[in-house]
Amino acid sequence: MKSTNPSINTVLILGAGELGLPVLRAMSRQARLSPSLKISVLLRPEAARAVSGPLRARRDELARLGIAVVEGDLQQNGVEALSALFRSFDAVINCSGFVGGAGTQIQIKITQAVLQAGVARYFPWQFGVDYDVVGKGSGQPVWDEQLEVRHLLRAQSATEWVIVSTGIFTSYLFDSGFGVVDAERKTVRALGDWRYAVTLTTPEDIGRLTAAIFFHRPAFRNQVVYIAGDTLTYRELADLMQAHWGVEVNRVLLNKERLQAEVRNHPHDVGAKYRLAFARPDGVAWDKANTFNARQGMAATTAGQWLASQGG
Repeated sequence: MKSTNPSINTVLILGAGELGLPVLRAMSRQARLSPSLKISVLLRPEAARAVSGPLRARRDELARLGIAVVEGDLQQNGVEALSALFRSFDAVINCSGFVGGAGTQIQIKITQAVLQAGVARYFPWQFGVDYDVVGKGSGQPVWDEQLEVRHLLRAQSATEWVIVSTGIFTSYLFDSGFGVVDAERKTVRALGDWRYAVTLTTPEDIGRLTAAIFFHRPAFRNQVVYIAGDTLTYRELADLMQAHWGVEVNRVLLNKERLQAEVRNHPHDVGAKYRLAFARPDGVAWDKANTFNARQGMAATTAGQWLASQGG
């Protein structure tokens, strides 16, 4: 077993997308204070070798940040190949997202590779709801896979792990595809009950807070750390949108039965599955006052602040 206080000199971040880039930027800022710390990022070969366009621009930014690029493919590479890649690093932060989608078991594969490689410290892709509380059978198969990742981590003691629970990305709550906020019809739909709440955090705040958690002393070990930009009930969300739009909003309650019927009638509708999964009184929201960022006095973007920043 590796030391319970491992010396972390090399960190590999998986992915440079919506969450990966904010984490890379924040980790790079922290690394400037620790000259011995080397940050690398895993990119698919086509992204790592891009010679033009957005992928090249991203690669140039990574170079400016002093981040080394490692080539690999989380979807195509098997456990053995990924394990060989991960073995050179003291820590891995997984910002890959739900690559591959439901049923691919890709997060389980990545976790198996991390454990097989003997990585000292692992931040898995768990930047979401509290899968322990939600449990299995939420209506969202990807969440069942996320719970299995936690089981794998807890069944071993060689790799220390930290889970950062963030709630949903702030923008997703307002995305028309989620179906809660409908700007065109000036409508807010509550999932399950107007008293139910949802926790949300922007990717930029998640990046900054994940870096703070990574470098926090004493170190977090084998535990879930909660952060939040905001936590609000659907009633509070409707009030917020009414103030933002300056008109009376239409308030529509989507009860559990109606949400279950939507999933039955549209089995391939990812949004319908997410709406059903969020229609619950627990596991998808927590008190912001009890979060890491609140205890540390670190400001994070609220739903209202995010709305104001978007204009309109």
